[in-house]
Amino acid sequence: MQVMRRYLELIQQEAFRCKGITEKLLDFSRLGEVRRQPTAILALVTDVADMLRHVGRFNGRAIDVDAGTDVLVTVNPQEIKQVVLNLLVNALDSIEEAGRVRVSVRRDGSTAVLTFIDDGCGMTDEVLEHLFEPFFTRRRVGQGTGLGLSIVHRIVADHGGRIEATSAGPGQGSTFRVTLPVADIGIAPGGHAPKKEVDHSAQQAA
Repeated sequence: MQVMRRYLELIQQEAFRCKGITEKLLDFSRLGEVRRQPTAILALVTDVADMLRHVGRFNGRAIDVDAGTDVLVTVNPQEIKQVVLNLLVNALDSIEEAGRVRVSVRRDGSTAVLTFIDDGCGMTDEVLEHLFEPFFTRRRVGQGTGLGLSIVHRIVADHGGRIEATSAGPGQGSTFRVTLPVADIGIAPGGHAPKKEVDHSAQQAA
């Protein structure tokens, strides 16, 4: 009876795991039609970091968000939250209990640059080469589907952005850098919203 119960538990666990994979695949295929709006990216990062600080499995691990000037980007906030969440969880999973993840946001011309730096396990050149491919994972068996970073890559690309990862090698930490276009809020060089042109000839004809 005990053996039967154990088998049933394993079947249930695998069913839920397959359900999670299917849901992620559906999310992956549905990206495209999105509602985008000017969003303060530093505030969004801070909110996600605050949430993860209360997750028990990350106790002892530090997330430092560099204070600075916020940057407006035109994005779907929920999708970019998914990007930030995946990158932070990926970084937190790669560090030891007393490890640290640092996140910074800055503006570079017409782009916002988000940088995620961890002092964790690092990556080999082979891992870096395949990192954003679907179903590729560097975690242990049963700890991840390998969809997280491929979905992140897809979301960032759909927003006209770019993501790149670097590492000096195993045991030397990793850096992920995301760039997103800065929001165009229609402000003219003089600091005023541009005036709408009126077609007077059309008015006279009317």
